[in-house]
Amino acid sequence: MSRRFEGRTAVVTGAARGIGAGVARRLAAEGAAVAIADLSLEGVQRLTEEIEAAGGRAAAFGLDVGSPEQIEGVVEEVERRLGTPTLAVTCAGIVKSYPFLELPKEAWDQTLDVNLKGTFFALQAVARRMVAAQLTGSLVALSSVAGRGGRAANVDYAASKAGVISVIRSAALALAAHGITVNAICPGVVDTPMTRYLHEERSRLEGMTPEESLASMLKTIPLGRIETVDDVANAVLFLLSEEGSYITGQALNVCGGQVFS
Repeated sequence: MSRRFEGRTAVVTGAARGIGAGVARRLAAEGAAVAIADLSLEGVQRLTEEIEAAGGRAAAFGLDVGSPEQIEGVVEEVERRLGTPTLAVTCAGIVKSYPFLELPKEAWDQTLDVNLKGTFFALQAVARRMVAAQLTGSLVALSSVAGRGGRAANVDYAASKAGVISVIRSAALALAAHGITVNAICPGVVDTPMTRYLHEERSRLEGMTPEESLASMLKTIPLGRIETVDDVANAVLFLLSEEGSYITGQALNVCGGQVFS
């Protein structure tokens, strides 16, 4: 394992499980001190213990990314305990399924608060400290192939992920003069608890089993297999690394060929 991030501090939101946890593990294994933040404090505490047992450095933070005030407080504490962060990956996200005509305002607001506003304010809080300290670095936000097109039963989720792509483009323009790159990853069908939940919901709405729902979606992937967390983490770490330092304002599809736009 290389040590590409030795001496760097990274913030990962939504890191108690799934893609966020996978990214946090990989960053720690490659030398970063990782601030692991999630609504589930118990979850990030377990992951912190796991990383430290493997010889890495990490700190756990409870965080509701729907609260800009909490984000600001956590990033301030990260800087105090681990040093100014110069890497950040925003993985916090939620998805719920409602038929288009039944999507309630409360669900719309919650999804946009977490997925879109939470992404923006997390990137902003980290970038402010980087600019103040005159440090360069890289920020990566998790979008989705859902942000590339419509989702009849996940309108709010698709809209939030399309918004993330817009945010990283604006952030890339705003921060380029400070030597800060900003990009997004658009995963496809990833083997995570969120994907399993999504197919349980789809099966309920469309009258099929979760296994049938997943199988039908896998047929749309040219590479013919479900995406792993490491498939996503590989792309994230590339964009955070020196190898990806001339890439900014881009939304990279990591989806096995499921979409091309």
